[in-house]
Amino acid sequence: MKFSIASSLKNAGQVRELSHLLKCAGWEHTYDWTIHLEKDIDGTVLKAIGEKELEGVKQADIVIILTPQGRGTHIELGIAIALGKQVYLCHRDASYFQFDGNTCTFYWLPQVKRLVGDTKDIARELLQLP
Repeated sequence: MKFSIASSLKNAGQVRELSHLLKCAGWEHTYDWTIHLEKDIDGTVLKAIGEKELEGVKQADIVIILTPQGRGTHIELGIAIALGKQVYLCHRDASYFQFDGNTCTFYWLPQVKRLVGDTKDIARELLQLP
């Protein structure tokens, strides 16, 4: 199974942990944007990262969104939905999925599944996919 993970920069550790758990089970991470965290970033680098993230979403069988997310994450969510990808929106508890200011209409589309739990819980659920 090929996967892409979108999230905010502050969740890079969780992205790396989830990626590691899935890769240990034989899954393929299409693009790991966290490799750029310690490097100098300018417009040229951001363009290259954006192109690689776009290609990673295109190549993925599933797209995983770890909340709380950054601005770019919603763009990746939109690309995934437009491409007909299965999306897994993940948060540590159910509070993110209440009908309040934290939700988004696109979180409730049929191809968006909501998962609750820590990184290990999420990995376990994803690894049970057919």
